[in-house]
Amino acid sequence: MKSRNDLVEEQLLREVVRKAIGLVKREKINERKENETVLRKVVKKLISEKIAVADETPHQKTGINKLRKTLKKIIPSYRDEYLSLTTNEEQRESYVSFLVNGLKNLLSAIETNIDAPQPSGQAMAMEEEIDVQIGGDEEDDKFINIGDMGVLDPEPEPEPVDDDDELLKKGLEDQEQSEDVQTGRNAALSVLKQIRGTVVSDFSELANDEDRELYYDYLMTNLLLWRDEFENFLSKGIEEPTTPEYEREKNAKGIGNKEDNKEDLLEIIDL
Repeated sequence: MKSRNDLVEEQLLREVVRKAIGLVKREKINERKENETVLRKVVKKLISEKIAVADETPHQKTGINKLRKTLKKIIPSYRDEYLSLTTNEEQRESYVSFLVNGLKNLLSAIETNIDAPQPSGQAMAMEEEIDVQIGGDEEDDKFINIGDMGVLDPEPEPEPVDDDDELLKKGLEDQEQSEDVQTGRNAALSVLKQIRGTVVSDFSELANDEDRELYYDYLMTNLLLWRDEFENFLSKGIEEPTTPEYEREKNAKGIGNKEDNKEDLLEIIDL
């Protein structure tokens, strides 16, 4: 028969063994979780690489391939200006509206010039003949005297016109010009000046009507789709305005709790 001391020692030994088994199990669980985390990271990386490769796969239409190159160059400027307009949504709406309108007017003008009929050889020859005839022996008889050159009033020089500004406003003249709308328009003007050369260069290289049409349509669509992406980012990432006095008053009244704050912080970090 076991003594009391033996029973106590056996009980203590079993307790130690049980704790050791539990510790080993927890370590295995933690190790498995760590392995799963590593595996997920690897899978995400592979998926990202696969998507990146897929993005570089040439499209069946040259217009889309050309537009892809354009977007890679202009989207960063488009994004940075959009994300800076955080006072209210009206500024961002105005920004996108004017920028899209300006690009539409820009590409429409280029399309018109491309489709304009070129002068024929006969017409060019007639122009040269007219140029040759002007300035002949009868030139003095055709001179019209309009008075002393010294007293003629010079034609006033026209004020310089900002072509980009005209592109933005054409078709939107009746839009309300509030301060926020003007802020968005000014931002659109700044970005249009940055990206205009790229858009004109890439679009002008397309001689095929279908390619130009695809480029035009998908450019406008992608600007709006990227707008949605930027807006989603802002809706998650903009910090609420606060002051030290507000924070002290909120803490004194016990508004909010640590768990909610923790979730908010994790959401921001995840962005």
